[in-house]
Amino acid sequence: MTSSLPLRNLGVVALAAAQLLVAVSPLNAQEHTSEEAVRALESRRAEALLRADSDALSRMVADEFVEISRLGQLRTKQDNLRDIASGDLKLASVSYEDLTVRVYGDVAVLMGIANNTGTFRGIPFSGAIRYSRVFVRRDGRWQAVAMQHTPLTALPAVPSPARP
Repeated sequence: MTSSLPLRNLGVVALAAAQLLVAVSPLNAQEHTSEEAVRALESRRAEALLRADSDALSRMVADEFVEISRLGQLRTKQDNLRDIASGDLKLASVSYEDLTVRVYGDVAVLMGIANNTGTFRGIPFSGAIRYSRVFVRRDGRWQAVAMQHTPLTALPAVPSPARP
């Protein structure tokens, strides 16, 4: 009789483990799907920027969106859409690399490097930035709510210390 007690406990543990796996699997699948959705949205954003499609961009960005530009300026959704629609901001190329996405429920943080070229009010610009963009999922749809840029510049060469 005592030998059946450990087997019964083993069965309970196995059942609990199986239930835990079933409960966690949808979360991991949902998180993976959310990550893919955010990456796809970022790709569609690049395409819309190149086409100067302010309507598409408007749907991708929440009304309360705020951006800290590479120059440290605060810019809103309205600022960006106005500059794109007017032609003040024209992108000739947009490329992304080293993208990572972290999903926290209905919030996602995308980080990466963007290397864009174009003109802003007739002045050419180019160069890489490291950036982060924060997304919120509302009614099943991801929208950007914040963004921050930091220009990437080459560090000056540091001379090696003199050796005696």
